[in-house]
Amino acid sequence: MGLGNMGNPVAARLIQCGHRLLAYDANAEQLNSASALGADLARSADEVAQGCQTILLSLPNPTVVREVVDGLIERGNPGLVIVDLSTNDPQTARDLDRSAVARNMSYIDAPVSGGPSRALTGELSVMVGGNEQAVEGIRGLLSDLGTQVEHVGPAGSGSIAKLLNNFVALWGMVGVSQAFLAAEALDVSLDRLYDVMSRSSGRSYSLDRNFPKIKNRDFSPKFTLTLAQKDLRLGLDLMRSVGLKAFAEADLRALFSVAAQGDAEMDVAVIHERLRRSSASPAGPLGTTRQEPR
Repeated sequence: MGLGNMGNPVAARLIQCGHRLLAYDANAEQLNSASALGADLARSADEVAQGCQTILLSLPNPTVVREVVDGLIERGNPGLVIVDLSTNDPQTARDLDRSAVARNMSYIDAPVSGGPSRALTGELSVMVGGNEQAVEGIRGLLSDLGTQVEHVGPAGSGSIAKLLNNFVALWGMVGVSQAFLAAEALDVSLDRLYDVMSRSSGRSYSLDRNFPKIKNRDFSPKFTLTLAQKDLRLGLDLMRSVGLKAFAEADLRALFSVAAQGDAEMDVAVIHERLRRSSASPAGPLGTTRQEPR
């Protein structure tokens, strides 16, 4: 259920591995795409709940996840296993786990990292939270999707791991953008800087992912700024929930918020252009007037 940016390649991979797939999405165009891959099509979420013992979800945000899972738990059969590949918040995952257990079902939060291209090749990283016995029961299925399937703890733990992972990656994307803006200003070849950094301590996922987009000014979406902003908010809220204050939290939230106002459905790498515009103006990075020191 959910055949968008990640759900569609996940469906393709499962079919490639020989699984029979019953697919559902509220978007008819996405359903047609799944049909072309070889999936059977469900006419409603209820049909999925009644017809499957294992349901995988790839949904955009915790509100949608909660709504969908509540419906599946209400209409599904005992023994149902719900595997949530979405990036969710841990408390929602814990709540849904309790609701599922009360109905003799299992809810497993299993967010993934690696993007659509690695979903197609089964090379995702899968961060899994849930009951150990239930997790072991679907480990083979998850292994078809990912080369790394890590059970990190009880329900909610997979979501915690994914949010902290994305927090690091998003910070890295800001750093990469600022470094290459500085290289331009200092008349240093971007290609040569990338070559040096990719073989030095500056090498990172954020560097390898974002540099080609920055160089080519190609911000066609693979991971939208809307989703990045959502993941950042959830990660920062998670830290606050245990009394931790993230460094430069207000600036980081505001940077992504301002960027999303105009570029929400572009790739997260477009944050580079927001930083470029703010660096070239007398306003601060968040659009506020910069105060000169006295």
